[in-house]
Amino acid sequence: MSRVKLSEFAAKSLLVDDYAGVSLAVDSLESDTAKLADDVSYIVKVDQGVKKRGKQGLIVLNASKKDVPEAVRTLASKGFSRFVAEPMFPHDESEERYVSFERTRAGIAIHYSEHGGVNVEDDPESVKAYTPENVPLPKEFVERVLNAMDDQHLSFVEINPLIVRGGDCILLDAAVLADSAGEHTSKWTDDDIVNPHVPSDSEAAVAEMNQNSPAAFSFRVLNPDGALWLILSGGGASITIADEAMNRGKADLISNYGEYSGGPTTEESYLYTKHVIEQLQLSKSPKKAIVIAGGVANFTDVKKTFKGVIQALDEYSDVLKSQGVKVYVRRGGPNEAEGLAMMKKFLEGSGLFGSVHGSDILLTEVITEALEYVDA
Repeated sequence: MSRVKLSEFAAKSLLVDDYAGVSLAVDSLESDTAKLADDVSYIVKVDQGVKKRGKQGLIVLNASKKDVPEAVRTLASKGFSRFVAEPMFPHDESEERYVSFERTRAGIAIHYSEHGGVNVEDDPESVKAYTPENVPLPKEFVERVLNAMDDQHLSFVEINPLIVRGGDCILLDAAVLADSAGEHTSKWTDDDIVNPHVPSDSEAAVAEMNQNSPAAFSFRVLNPDGALWLILSGGGASITIADEAMNRGKADLISNYGEYSGGPTTEESYLYTKHVIEQLQLSKSPKKAIVIAGGVANFTDVKKTFKGVIQALDEYSDVLKSQGVKVYVRRGGPNEAEGLAMMKKFLEGSGLFGSVHGSDILLTEVITEALEYVDA
């Protein structure tokens, strides 16, 4: 069972009566804004689980009903696809509070501060631990949150800022983590789960490849300015390589995670490598290494896939050399000897040679060599 993050719209719909009646979840530029009121000013926000949206320019304030579509277009131009429009709530910053509810082994832990808002992290000592019985908030509000956590399988609720006026509690922002196993008995669904990551062009292209091929492809950028760029075959190899870098205290150098497997064609191997290189070119790391590695394949043809990999490396060889890139290889499987010989000949001739190994050495050796190069 994993904890998943719900959209702000879904979170507030679970915690606030009739929130969905006055606000709008916007998932496309064509979303119907007719339900919005003509005489209300709206705040339009990216709704993909991104933190500190105000500081990143991901919020549009004081938008009229007719301004909402343009506000959405402005935010969508930054690469996002999910938004929420809700009525503005005039208030003074001194009214802003912070509160979180977390399910623990000992019960519900509550943390509360009278100094909420975007700068709450600047005053961590103001955040105190409470129980549901002694937290200085209206009891009805606390009970409502606790009931929602039980009924909707929520493990964490964070509200910041929270405005308290008498017995009323107004949620200006809310973040919720839910137990994924509770989806089928809750009001929220898989469609309410958000991912703050905005895919790069290369990531999106690989995702499309994966959708249109019997082979498997994945590519996720972890550090766009990293030094180690991985082209790995097989999920097990991916984990082993990443773990070895972590064990050596060099996880910050890893640029990406992913794999190609399931017998990809030469053309697919070329395209996958090309997309990784296109992302690599954008890294500001002064030295970079490409690690092409995998376990001993059962049926993925090493020679066939390496032909495609070499094609992409050759196409970008001038750029790679200018950026100080070396290539480190460890691979095994059908046509291993031919594929490795072909790769070694190309790398030595192109000036990209780091090392080339077969299945006679440990998989982790290749990451050690690449680390020694980029971290020298």
